[in-house]
Amino acid sequence: MIDGVAESSSSRISPIGAIRPRSHVQLTGRSAEVTALEQEIDRVARSDAKVLITGESGVGKEIVARAIHSRGPRANHVFAPVNCAGLPETLLESELFGHVKGSFTGAYRDKPGKLETAHMGTIFLDEVGEMTLRMQGLLLRFLETGELQKVGADGSGRIVNVRVIAATNRDLRDMIKQGTFREDLFYRLNVIHIVVPPLRDRREDIPVLANQFLAQFTGAGRSSITGISPEAMKALTEYSWPGNVRELENVIERLVVTVSGSTIGVEHLSSEIRAYDAVLLRRSVNVVAPWPTTFTNG
Repeated sequence: MIDGVAESSSSRISPIGAIRPRSHVQLTGRSAEVTALEQEIDRVARSDAKVLITGESGVGKEIVARAIHSRGPRANHVFAPVNCAGLPETLLESELFGHVKGSFTGAYRDKPGKLETAHMGTIFLDEVGEMTLRMQGLLLRFLETGELQKVGADGSGRIVNVRVIAATNRDLRDMIKQGTFREDLFYRLNVIHIVVPPLRDRREDIPVLANQFLAQFTGAGRSSITGISPEAMKALTEYSWPGNVRELENVIERLVVTVSGSTIGVEHLSSEIRAYDAVLLRRSVNVVAPWPTTFTNG
């Protein structure tokens, strides 16, 4: 599982570094939303157009990006993910563009950036909305020219051919209004826009995902748990999942570790999930009909 959407390909892909996917990446789910998303990925994968993926945290934006890469003509080349929120500006610049020896303290050798290592492949810019305005300007220049300007280098470097996929959980249009995101960069990135729906909008996928995570965490005889009770599955399905699929994965992993019996019951779920289920039950019992259900003469 990567970033909130389960991966049903046979190879598990490390989220660190530059990666060459070895198999076709598919999303897990049977809802109409997942089916539509799969079809959109298939259409987008055939082109080289830039893609902007948006959605809440934990919905699986990175696995959508991996799926686009794995189904397109660049599948045999590098997929290089970069977390734009995880590095300060100076380190992010070096991570993307590379640096030359002596360009800053600790730069003991020339180092290629992710854009260079992903030549003929795909760069995935996760949380692109967290970039500073200066970094946005550097990225915009690269998108316009394809030239690498390494940190500390004199003049322009090599030109690389890389597909750019970006993702964010922020509203970039609001950020443009606030002056924190460049409008010209937004239009460069937003050639194709894919929205990944939250888990609460595709609840029929919850049992499928829960069982997949259960099999993942109990595999190779690591646990005596064999299933989830109908009552517990009902509570899981009705919960709102603000952390989306990533939260569901973490809940199943915690249950596998803490439950001693063979079945996960509703009593094993957190008070938050049980309370949510109880609230829905009370609401269904206390519904007042908008008109009388019986009539009397009088």
